[in-house]
Order: sequence, then structure tokens, then C-alpha cells
Amino acid sequence: MIGIRPRLAPHTSGGIILAALLVLSLLLPAAARGDDPVSAAREDYLRGRHAQVITTLRAHLVRHPGDATAWAWLGASLSHESRFGEAVTAFEWAYRLKPSFELALWLGAVYARAGRTSDARRYLAAVAASGVGPLAGMASRYLRALSGQAAPVLPGATSPQAYHAYSRVVRLYNPSLRSAQVDAIVRSVLYFSVTYHVDARLVMALIAVESGFHVTALSPAGAYGLGQLMPATWRAMRVHPGDPVANVYATVRVLKGNLERLGDDPALALAAYNAGRGAVERYTGIPPYRETQWYVYNVLSVYHHFSGGHPES
Repeated sequence: MIGIRPRLAPHTSGGIILAALLVLSLLLPAAARGDDPVSAAREDYLRGRHAQVITTLRAHLVRHPGDATAWAWLGASLSHESRFGEAVTAFEWAYRLKPSFELALWLGAVYARAGRTSDARRYLAAVAASGVGPLAGMASRYLRALSGQAAPVLPGATSPQAYHAYSRVVRLYNPSLRSAQVDAIVRSVLYFSVTYHVDARLVMALIAVESGFHVTALSPAGAYGLGQLMPATWRAMRVHPGDPVANVYATVRVLKGNLERLGDDPALALAAYNAGRGAVERYTGIPPYRETQWYVYNVLSVYHHFSGGHPES
């Protein structure tokens, strides 16, 4: 367990919690429906009734102080109300009762917003080193933001400034790449995105989350390369996954196919990229897999940043 008894530091600005607050419903289990106060609080939270959540859960926790989920929902609502010192206390209790990398990510976020930068870095670094899929990727992005290394907003693929801006992002994610590799990745992303009418910034976000622009990235499941292509995919498309140009080509083609089949909905296309198109069609939406839900949120949050809040339609 990570230590959680740091001293209070002066307040500093920081915005990483704003992204974390959007995904509470993906992090914490819903309580059973009915008269359960935690279930009611969750519904109030999702409707933006944060003051009501705080009132409900504080009364509940007087009687049930060992309810880690209630502490976490309380911390999230306190964060929304900008009561960051109280939010830290709530998340610390949740983490003491039921430690997890998900709650460590939350703690890192609220510590940062409360001005406790060193504590935020400790928690975020632990999550980033955990290897727990999208959680690790999000923590790494938060750490870069705390270090003043946030990725720039990207222009569209046909902009005259696109090549240099996209190159900067690739180098930011993976400084170890050779110049020739950066050039191949960027030119491939721009060319294939334009050719197949896919927003290049969505492709960049997908690759950033999938591999962090590591050409030889290999997952435990056997996914390989920039877009983490599964063996069945790259074999069917007759490409070598270690070739960055071929990998980007296949990544864009798969993403484009998902968009066409799923109504041009980026969230559904990304869910299909992660869990398979069959799972999306079977559940008629994003499958109820925590990894897939995190993945979709994480890619879309990077995409939203890259596009400056104005993705291409």
C-alpha cells in the first residue's frame, strides 16, 4: 500500500482532476437499486446533484464508516464542489478501506488539485508503473501535465503546420525514437487518415493510449506495435506489425471499418477496437467491461485535448 499521511502543502493550481471526475461511473461499482443510499447518491451524482450526494453519504457513513464505495463517491462530489481538502480525506478513507490502482489515480488527482504536488506524483507514479492498461496511461499523462509537458493541440491533417506539430507529440510520448521513425509515423498517420477520411487526431490519440508510440510494444495478449494489432488482424491484412507504416495503415483501416459499421460514432468504434465489433453489437453499445470503458474514455479524452475541444465531424 502506498503511504497516505503527507503534510499539507500550499494550494497550487492544477486541472487534472477535471478529467478524472468524468469517469467515476466507470471506476466505482453501482450499488443495488432500491432504497440503498449509495445507489441514490450515485444517481444524484450522475445528475450533478453534488450537494445532495454529500448530505446523503455523510449521514450514511455515520452508520457505515467502513463503506469504501460511499467514501469514494463522497470524495468525488466534494471535488466537484471544489472542497479539495475534504475530498482528499474522503479518498484517503476509501483507499485505506479498499486500496486499488483506481483509487490511487483518484488520490493523485485530488492531491494535485489540493496543491499537494509531491503526494500527487507519488500516487500517479505508482499507477503509471502498474501496467494496468488505461489507468497507467492516464496516470502518465497526468504526470506529464504536472511537469509542464502537456501535449499541444493539433491542427487537422491538411494544415501546413501538421507535420511539425504531430512530430512534436510523437517525440513527447517516446523520446527514444530515431528521426526516421518519427518521420515515418507522422507521414503515415497524416497520409492514411486523409486517404480513409478518419480524423488524424483520433488516430494519434488511439496510438498514444495503445502504445505510447513505441514501435515494438507487445501486450501480454500478443498485440504488437503502434496500434497494438492482434496477430489475427495483421495476418489477415498481410502487414508486418513491426513496420510503423504498415502498422499505422492497418490501424487506420480497422478504425475506419468500425466507424462505418457503427454509425461513425467514435466511442463505439473505439470500443470495437478494444473489445471487438461483435461485443459492441451484442451489447448494442460500449460493453460492460471496465477495461473497455476506461479505454474508450482515455482515448476520447486525449482526442478531445488534441482537437482543442473541437473534433472533426
